[in-house]
Amino acid sequence: MIITGTALFIEPGSDRTVIQQLKQFPEVTFHVQSESGTELVVNLEAEDLEGLESLCSNLKRVISEIVDITHIYINFEEEIEKIECGTIEKSRLSRTRLDQ
Repeated sequence: MIITGTALFIEPGSDRTVIQQLKQFPEVTFHVQSESGTELVVNLEAEDLEGLESLCSNLKRVISEIVDITHIYINFEEEIEKIECGTIEKSRLSRTRLDQ
């Protein structure tokens, strides 16, 4: 399981619409918005990196008001354990672009 703290940069004036649309995604937890309403802080949950990439792509596709997605932190604990056990390859964690 991968858990992120993520900033969603959205079009001005779209905060209420975006927050409502985020409710379609059970793997997204909304926390707070900036005073200007153009940044939202959320947690994202995914099974693995591919799932995280897919979730970010889906968010941008479904919610057109999202301008960009930036991960503030990413918790890889379970992924690290899988590497130590030999279940997955270390190279899976070397990607740096998760917001495609």
